[in-house]
Amino acid sequence: MKIVNRETFLKLPEGTIFAKGEPWFFGNLSIKGDSIYFDSGGNDFIYLDPHWVDADDSGEAADRLDEMLATGCSYPMEDAFGRDGCFEDDAVFMVFERDDLLKLRNFIDSAIDATVHDEQGSAAGKQRP
Repeated sequence: MKIVNRETFLKLPEGTIFAKGEPWFFGNLSIKGDSIYFDSGGNDFIYLDPHWVDADDSGEAADRLDEMLATGCSYPMEDAFGRDGCFEDDAVFMVFERDDLLKLRNFIDSAIDATVHDEQGSAAGKQRP
């Protein structure tokens, strides 16, 4: 892994796996989308937060999270990209490099292999739309 500043991060390609933070604390793993540059000199980026539930709005997300906790059902993960919008010039980014990604993929492959499927092909619990 490597740590880069915001300027360097914005130049990285879409699909970069990273954790945003500050020395020396980093948040959740995220997936970088496009970088956005403004004529006024500002800069931003979009990203996917894969640990959030798919929903049309925050109210539906909260309802789904409550239902998941209460009943054990599952919903798919969010696949919509959102905008960072923080413009923190002093932010740093822990960026996963090729060897790190291969290691991460091995963990994901193992998790997939270990998943127990019910008769409908969904993970343990009841899959919702």
